[in-house]
Amino acid sequence: MAEPAPILVVGPAWVGDMVMAQSLFITLKTRHPDRAIDVLAPGWSLPLIARMPEVRAGIEMPLGHGEFDLGLRRRLGHALRGTGYGQAIVLPRSFKSALTPFFARIPRRTGYRGELRYGLLNDIRPLDAQQLPRTVDRFVALGC
Repeated sequence: MAEPAPILVVGPAWVGDMVMAQSLFITLKTRHPDRAIDVLAPGWSLPLIARMPEVRAGIEMPLGHGEFDLGLRRRLGHALRGTGYGQAIVLPRSFKSALTPFFARIPRRTGYRGELRYGLLNDIRPLDAQQLPRTVDRFVALGC
């Protein structure tokens, strides 16, 4: 029997948001206990991610907040192609955050609508700020 495809989460750039993202990781692990979860995130957050038992691995995003570098994002995406990810969940709402999973050819790319991400994401969710006023709830909803 084939092992279930792992999930790649593109993590946030801020420490408080990364702490809140653990609620998503817990939700994913509860719903899909056999699927591994990896997190693409800034290097500073890797020690924090390493302490989250739901996460198999942290992958360093070599670009800082606000840096674009299309070539580097493409190379990183190409490097991730052989990993077998079945889904990527993109927490930041920026265009550039959706590029790496797109270049990695991850079949299901989930995230909220924003910054012209049509085509980069293929499981686009509308964000209802009235229904989900808290960031932690917005993150968890992407795992459902």
